[in-house]
Amino acid sequence: MKPTLRGLLLLISTLALPAAAQPLVVATIKPLALIARDVLGASAEVRQLLPDGASPHGYSLRPSERRLLAGADLILWVGPGLEAFLADALGGRPAGQVLTAATLPAIHWPPAGPGDGGDDGHAADLHLWLDPRNASAIADALVAALNARGDAVPAAAATAFAARMTQLETEIRARLAQAPDRTFAADHEAFGHFAARFGLTPVGHLRDAADHAAGARSVAALTARTDIRCLVAEPDSQPERMRHLAARLGARVQVVDALGAGIAAGAGGGYARLLTAVAEDFARCLGASPLP
Repeated sequence: MKPTLRGLLLLISTLALPAAAQPLVVATIKPLALIARDVLGASAEVRQLLPDGASPHGYSLRPSERRLLAGADLILWVGPGLEAFLADALGGRPAGQVLTAATLPAIHWPPAGPGDGGDDGHAADLHLWLDPRNASAIADALVAALNARGDAVPAAAATAFAARMTQLETEIRARLAQAPDRTFAADHEAFGHFAARFGLTPVGHLRDAADHAAGARSVAALTARTDIRCLVAEPDSQPERMRHLAARLGARVQVVDALGAGIAAGAGGGYARLLTAVAEDFARCLGASPLP
């Protein structure tokens, strides 16, 4: 039977319908973007707001970045304690369009560290993505938030991501077990989550988690120690200051990039590569033998 003219028109109109647009997820910093890409895959378009290497402390939004935020279906950030520059920009967004990682109930927090309540104006360490359990919590929340919007994100995506995190923890523990030292000091208090999860002991810092300089009393206590063999710097640390402190402590200096600027963003498994790189840098600083 030949198709009717009406049937042909209906078929043509159906074929001409555009595919449903992917939701646009904007993640403020690279670690969050890597987590989002790993768990969401082809279910969403994930864009990174800050350029690689840019510190979220005191950043200023450009007009193009404001436009990106305006077009986002979901914005993922750590929270105003880390990305204070975004607090006003997100203030008028509906609650369902903003996912604040620091307020998720499943986030694990490290115990209070040296300097809390002291003279250095200690701020909470919000570098929470350095604990893989927190990456899983963020993945779960992303899937739930998009499904609440009516987007089709398989619930199994978060389950598979959590399984990868369990395996990643096993691998990192095995690598750090080869390090003879467990104690370190840091230029920036950014590694409390990593240290708490993997049994390392941070004993001091020159800048707190909010990037404020430590007080004189805290610095004096740090430089008086004799048990520090690992000094962790970051890409934006002042090299001369770090070399001077390392010489006083008799410590190795290792640059560790908590933001993963060198991690390729296009391929899958980006978050695992970021955390593996952090672990390998710590292993070297703590005296582990190089991998074959």
